[in-house]
Amino acid sequence: MKSTARVVVIGGGVVGCSVLYHLAKNGWTDVMLLERQELTSGSSWHAAGGLFTVVRPNAAAEMHRYTFQIYRELEEERGQPCGFHFTGGLNICRTQDEIDSNAMMQSACRRLGIEGHFISLEEAKEKAPILDTSHMIGAFWEEEGGHVDPASATNAFAAAARQMGATIHRHTPVTATTQRADGTWDVVTEKGTIHAEYIVNAAGLWGREVARMAGIELPLMPVEHHYLVTESIPLIEDLGFELPQINDNETGSYARQEGMGMLLGAYEDKMTHWAKDGTPLNFGHELLPDNLECMEWNFEKSVEIMPVLGQAGVKRVINGPMIFSPDLSPLIGPHPALRNYFCANGVMAGFNQGGGIGRVLAEWIIGGEPEIDIFNWDVARFGKFATQKYTEDMTRYFYENRSEKVFPYQSFPAARPQAKSPVHDRLAAAGAVFGTGFGREHATWFAPEGTKAEDSLTYRQPNWWEPVAEEGRAVREAAGLFEFSDMAKFEVSGKRAAEWLDRIMANTLPKPGRLCLSPMLSDKGRVIGDFTISNLGDRYLIVGTYAMQLVFDRHFAKYLPAEDVCLRNVSDELAGLHIAGPKAQEIIAALADRDIDSASFRFMDAADMTLVSIGKVSVLRVSYTGETGYEMYLPRAKQPALFDALFETGAAHGLRLCGLRALMMLRLEKSWPAWGLEITSDYNAHECGMMHHVKLDKGAFTGREAAQSYGPARERPITLTVNAGELAVWGDEAIFLNGKPVGYVSSGGWGPVTGQHIALGYVAANAYRADGTYEVELFGKLHKAQLHTQPLYDPTGSRMRG
Repeated sequence: MKSTARVVVIGGGVVGCSVLYHLAKNGWTDVMLLERQELTSGSSWHAAGGLFTVVRPNAAAEMHRYTFQIYRELEEERGQPCGFHFTGGLNICRTQDEIDSNAMMQSACRRLGIEGHFISLEEAKEKAPILDTSHMIGAFWEEEGGHVDPASATNAFAAAARQMGATIHRHTPVTATTQRADGTWDVVTEKGTIHAEYIVNAAGLWGREVARMAGIELPLMPVEHHYLVTESIPLIEDLGFELPQINDNETGSYARQEGMGMLLGAYEDKMTHWAKDGTPLNFGHELLPDNLECMEWNFEKSVEIMPVLGQAGVKRVINGPMIFSPDLSPLIGPHPALRNYFCANGVMAGFNQGGGIGRVLAEWIIGGEPEIDIFNWDVARFGKFATQKYTEDMTRYFYENRSEKVFPYQSFPAARPQAKSPVHDRLAAAGAVFGTGFGREHATWFAPEGTKAEDSLTYRQPNWWEPVAEEGRAVREAAGLFEFSDMAKFEVSGKRAAEWLDRIMANTLPKPGRLCLSPMLSDKGRVIGDFTISNLGDRYLIVGTYAMQLVFDRHFAKYLPAEDVCLRNVSDELAGLHIAGPKAQEIIAALADRDIDSASFRFMDAADMTLVSIGKVSVLRVSYTGETGYEMYLPRAKQPALFDALFETGAAHGLRLCGLRALMMLRLEKSWPAWGLEITSDYNAHECGMMHHVKLDKGAFTGREAAQSYGPARERPITLTVNAGELAVWGDEAIFLNGKPVGYVSSGGWGPVTGQHIALGYVAANAYRADGTYEVELFGKLHKAQLHTQPLYDPTGSRMRG
């Protein structure tokens, strides 16, 4: 065994073998995979191997589709059999919500050219004669569906990687990983030590154990999962063609043909965790004792639509462990606490996603960043809040409720309450309905007296539609107060603070007492951060998206010098409040120890000041509503006093408590983008309309060379109002121009003052027309839309500057 390798991949399941293959495919052949037993040990060998491509979000759909395509490539171009069955997929619709959900996915997938469409019940019966369609109200067909043989697919990746020069060592357990001062790694095995530049933890069921060797904890939890295989079924024997993959999402069940019988699996509504504290090291190709009672309900519901299952004998039962993250999505990418340590863990649908994960990790390792925005799968999306108890609660909820739809703005009840702001009880007493993000509770809207303080779950207009609009109108007419702690906050000081910040930010740094908005670019010019930067004299305060703080930490660490710069993540030290509206200035003026009129404290000013004698408060005059606005950051313990003072003073001015949904609707009227919706690393600064914040003439900064050579934009942002009637526009809907799909809605909602359905989105730059007929697809039907080339509300921005 060699003693060096550029990359060591730990784990020989489908994901690890895919990572190895994609590294070798991209020219990195000095790569090694270590497997403690045989390839596919753990979860890969007993997987059902189902494939589907019509999923959300779009990054997941792209990963699924790429995986589907790579199996074809392995078979057709590299001669590696994957046991690939290209059968198509059929989604069973029992309810209107299921129809709506599939219609929304159909629209979302138009962006990628993924083919999915509704078919009649008669067509569904033709494609799957085993169906009893009397229990169905609809059927959705996806062209790119099917399944692979797990062992064949895994070994196809492995064999192709070997052909290109990669090496694989079976029966080689890793016993330790130690990082050297230069960031490289010593990977210790029973057969010797390998010195590697990079480690990839793709250890599957043993992902936690391998992570602990490096001194980190990953939020992962194994779960028992059942499926059964029936004896041969005469109806199937007589068909002459293979049945499609059948998904019954209402019951959390899936089925496909296996030989001349059927394979039926289910996400049981009474799940069982396994090996909570650690996966046994001697576990490999074993199964767990079966307990068919736990999927009895799922089986009965499946028999309703596939009656032949009720007469079929059971050939075998599989109960094998799978390992999940809290939200059941993968944990991939460089770990924010370690250099040169990549994760590929918690991959529930390894045969659906493994090809895409291998591609993305190879891009990340070799090129420094992936080619698509993968935040929803990034290991950095979970922080310290993701404890073992949190992970247990979340995996239980999402597993047991996998059949449930995910509705717009939905918050989930598991692992609640999470961390609270110091004024949480005051907000609750005022009728706040809380959501969560990155381990914190936040007020989403306030239920008026007599209204139940909870969200209705619907794809159409929810119960909070009008209350949120009323909050928005209060901001436009008087003033609104937002609890604003859920922001990532960093303080930067030291002799080289300005030099360092100037190097990583694309905008010119503000002068003392001023602030600026600045994107942070990757080396390839993609937008990977969007910040408010305030120069407070003795330090800079950087404010960005709360859920992204570990991603920011990871990027900052790449460029942070060894000395003369002090960077502190103060996200949980400082609480925040935000007041906005035409009366906001009067309210703040009554509390401040200095003049804050528009001449003394201008738009985009920033200063430390004393408010109501509670000590230093960092006040930023900035707006995300389009009105005069002030963000205030102060120690958590002092937030209640400031909150009470603002509310008491503001009562005479019509001050109203507002939730974050009102903020999101108000910014739509201004055509302002939001991080993760309009601003993502899928786009460069030119494409998402941020070049006015990129100063190419200021000197060297990360991404400058790429920004200087931006080519023509692939897509361009637009604003539409939509004739949606009683429906709603949320995001991911397809945009049509002159009858052809040309783009997608990135976010949507209702304008509190304009009283219109507003959609922000992107269209292909080469398809854009100012005078064409625009339409937005809502639940399978096209609705007329009007293009707007400037904001619907206060297009000159005079209200926020006054």
